[in-house]
Amino acid sequence: MRRLSRDIAAMAGIGLFVGLVGLSTAQSGSTSAPVAAKSSVLDNFGFPYGFSVEKMDLTADPRKDFRRYAAGRWIDAAVIPADDLRVSGIQVLVKRVEVQIGTLLDETERAGATAARGSPAQQVGDFYRSGMDEKRLTELGVTPLQPDFDRIAAIDGRKSLADTLARLAVATNDTIVLGAAVGTDTVDRKRYTIYVGDGDLPLGVDNYLKPEMQKIRDGYVRQVAAYLVIAGSTPEDAKAAAERILAIETRIAGKKLTPVEKRDLAKRYQKMRYDDLRSMLGNVDLDAYFADFGLPTGGEVIVLEGAALRERNAMLAELPLSDTKSYLRWELLRRAAPYLTPAFLGPGKAFAEVLYGHIELPPRDRAVAQQVAGKLGHPLGQLYVAKYLSPEAKAAAEDLVLRIKAEFRGRVEKNAWVSPSTRREALAKFATMKVGVGGPAQWIDHTAVDIRRDDYFGNVARINEFRLRRDLAKLGKPVQEDGFAVPNATLPTDINAAYQGSQNSIEIPAAFLQAPFYDPKADPALNFCALGAVIGHEFTHGFDSLGRLYDAKGSVRDWWTAADARHFEKETQKLVRQASAVEVVPGLHINGELSVGENLADVGGIALGAAALDRYLRDHPQENRKIDGLTQTQRCYLSWAQAWADRSNEGWLRQILPVDGHPPGVYRMIAPAQHERAFYQAFGIRAGDPAWLDPKRRVSIW
Repeated sequence: MRRLSRDIAAMAGIGLFVGLVGLSTAQSGSTSAPVAAKSSVLDNFGFPYGFSVEKMDLTADPRKDFRRYAAGRWIDAAVIPADDLRVSGIQVLVKRVEVQIGTLLDETERAGATAARGSPAQQVGDFYRSGMDEKRLTELGVTPLQPDFDRIAAIDGRKSLADTLARLAVATNDTIVLGAAVGTDTVDRKRYTIYVGDGDLPLGVDNYLKPEMQKIRDGYVRQVAAYLVIAGSTPEDAKAAAERILAIETRIAGKKLTPVEKRDLAKRYQKMRYDDLRSMLGNVDLDAYFADFGLPTGGEVIVLEGAALRERNAMLAELPLSDTKSYLRWELLRRAAPYLTPAFLGPGKAFAEVLYGHIELPPRDRAVAQQVAGKLGHPLGQLYVAKYLSPEAKAAAEDLVLRIKAEFRGRVEKNAWVSPSTRREALAKFATMKVGVGGPAQWIDHTAVDIRRDDYFGNVARINEFRLRRDLAKLGKPVQEDGFAVPNATLPTDINAAYQGSQNSIEIPAAFLQAPFYDPKADPALNFCALGAVIGHEFTHGFDSLGRLYDAKGSVRDWWTAADARHFEKETQKLVRQASAVEVVPGLHINGELSVGENLADVGGIALGAAALDRYLRDHPQENRKIDGLTQTQRCYLSWAQAWADRSNEGWLRQILPVDGHPPGVYRMIAPAQHERAFYQAFGIRAGDPAWLDPKRRVSIW
């Protein structure tokens, strides 16, 4: 299920490169689903793609304001598009990939009627066409949900509740109240096990619990009520139901782990006997629920968010059955709304404006394209790789992988603080770390999924069932991991790169191999300190505060000596303090504890990219030349900074910063470089300068 899959991915130690300031697609159940993460009018504001001196403010002093010096003219010119929440160099790449995908969708829509059934072209083209048929979707209204609404209305006991929850899970591939999923065991990656967890909350946690978020809660109630009216309720009944739904979700929010607590695997995942779980969830017929999924009862399961699950079970007994039914109608409706009548867009936009201020709806084609990418990631990815991944870009990335890998290995071998036993384990893990570039060796075969040109919601439901059944069927079989298959992280069309601790692997999607991260015409500094730094970032994730908890096989195991672990924690606290001191918007600082893993990966990334560049230039002295009056070392750090220059909606920052471990671009532009001696030498930065970070506060780990 999607929610549990995300939690299992988190358990897997997945480290994303882009995260906060990159592409973030609206989830199908999101209360802000109508807001596009992709921009409709985003260009590079008259500047060249990738690194350019034209983006710099050469009147600024890099010793005093390095951010402005690196990208001041671009920042002045950049305007957040009306249908987006932020703008950055990465968003410019998002727009370019969006255009590429749009071309593919136009081609496949035309070919869909004649393409072979089950082929990527037929499935992508027909799915896109079904989402673009607004007239039919308007006529259908919410009738596609009526069979499931009837099932909810007929609930009369523990078994019918369990059967209905299982049916909703199949239709949405998401966790509603309760979910079960299959993933590799945390301590033995050679076997699959069953995970059980509770459902997501649309507003996160803080928006329910903090008094100052009352305006958001009021807006949310209005949205829920409006959705229920569209689904057939009277305004009075809808308003009353929305209030009860908010009360249910608020009570659950009080039992959820905080984002920082979720980084503690011992708190997040609890292994227990199936019989104990059945006792804990006594108000649901758990045997019936497992039977509906074809899962065995008995043995052990891994439980996520146990406290929240207990609270949900208690509420099933304490609340009137009518409240549970209203809640389930809403849980289904909010996940299905993006695939139903466009009438839901108005209430969604109204609530988004409570969060972010005025914002425009994206064009229909952009919103549907986003769903195609998320639902048919591999069929679309297969078409994208064939059309847009150049052999040159793939070879360049693979060459940089080898260079960055050699640099990292040398550091582990020489680091004086690492004890021999920890070093042996680290080198063993590093030696087995796999790196994939572009796309998977084996695509997930979607041939069996029936995709029709006139059934948008049905297409989504069938894709969801295919995914769920395919994952559940893995139990008891040899472990075979899917490559490039994590939505919003490693699909070939994602603008991102990621490390997965459970697989001890790195994946760099095809769409990422373009400016500002890779340019075949660029000088070495730009590629080493953009794409090379990304690769270094992901290698470092394997040894950051979360990644270090996984061994060479991807299992959770403590392979550190106590002294080495203490040294590591002491060093990372410097990053916690550095980030926590930064106030991004009035009254809101970066959460240093939450972002420590990403910040360490950034430090490692730019350090490895710069060091590999230096080694390359020693071997190729003819390329060690100034360009536009800048040395290769200067262009290295400037390339990194320009990639992270951004502008962000304040409301969005206030929502995302407390829950996302990726700090904003204003921090990433300079903070990682401040731990590198070469950065200060390159720009003449001295003690006392605003850009100076005292050597005692600099990190020295990898």
